Amino acid sequence: MSKPLIVLVDTDESYLATLENKFLVELGDKAELEIISDLQYYEQFFSTPVTAEIVVVDEKIDTHELQKHNIQNLFVLSESKETGGTENLAVSKVFKYLGIRELYNELTYKSAARLEEGENSERSTQVIALYSAAGGTGKTSLSVGLAECLARKHKRILYVNTESVQEFSFYLKDKSGMPNDGYRAIKEDATHIYQNIRFFLRKENFTYLPPFLSTLDARNLSFDIYAKIISGAKESGEYDFIIVDIEAGYEQSRIQLLQEADKVMLITMQDIMSTCKMEYMMHCLDFRDREKYMVIMNRYDAETENAYLQSELQTQFPVKEYVDKAAAALETAEQLAGLDGIIKISYMFI
Repeated sequence: MSKPLIVLVDTDESYLATLENKFLVELGDKAELEIISDLQYYEQFFSTPVTAEIVVVDEKIDTHELQKHNIQNLFVLSESKETGGTENLAVSKVFKYLGIRELYNELTYKSAARLEEGENSERSTQVIALYSAAGGTGKTSLSVGLAECLARKHKRILYVNTESVQEFSFYLKDKSGMPNDGYRAIKEDATHIYQNIRFFLRKENFTYLPPFLSTLDARNLSFDIYAKIISGAKESGEYDFIIVDIEAGYEQSRIQLLQEADKVMLITMQDIMSTCKMEYMMHCLDFRDREKYMVIMNRYDAETENAYLQSELQTQFPVKEYVDKAAAALETAEQLAGLDGIIKISYMFI
């Protein structure tokens, strides 16, 4: 089978070189790249029928003739932030000055299956856990915001909340909890819980396990159901990322979820109480793997004293990313996903 053809067209050679390098790094020899910066050659190249998987062209260059060719995905690079579909459904408009990782993701997500053909192994699902030393750090808002943000970047997301009191539906359109049939499905077969509950999973922009509106004890369920759900979902290959919101605590079942996750975000705030609790947690558990564990400071205020940065923690466990304190209350997943800090965190995974 021939390699998919990708054509990048722009008269700005510096911009084009950056985009070309990104495609080469990500795809290697899995695709044929045609880079065009000369308008005369551009006209010559498309003077005969062209079959291509992706064509990316600056909006200043007329694209009407391109639509006559066999192009699976045609993208117009626009200097306007108003992007998305155009009058012609076969053409998508993309903001030209997105970050290079996000831009690459926007240009290739529709062609992912075609570009991955012939790979020896499929990309495995990554489990991202969010955990904190105590409640009140905004861990759930971060996890919901990250799920939404990655879903916007065309990643397949499953969100699993494991807290005793699950209130994350506050940020969603559907506020209802897990139906009784869902609980019965979980109990039906302990070895195939994920397959049993797939029918009860919900999706807005991302897929999520509906909130449990009563405690596990009240339903005669054990905490290890979450590990089985996550394991089954990961094995299914249906998701790029599983985001797990883990309640503070040191019970072995919670620690097991941390140990089995691929990445763990340790959420803290800058006040003295949060810092003291983080110090205690760091003494209790081993978070020395810098590739796996990262500290995220939430509700950050540059004008307020930062106890974390003044402690020894900053040397041993430096803050990886800051999420600024919002000027107003945030009430939807879409609002959370728009926070600069959450957007920056999402770049770690795309």
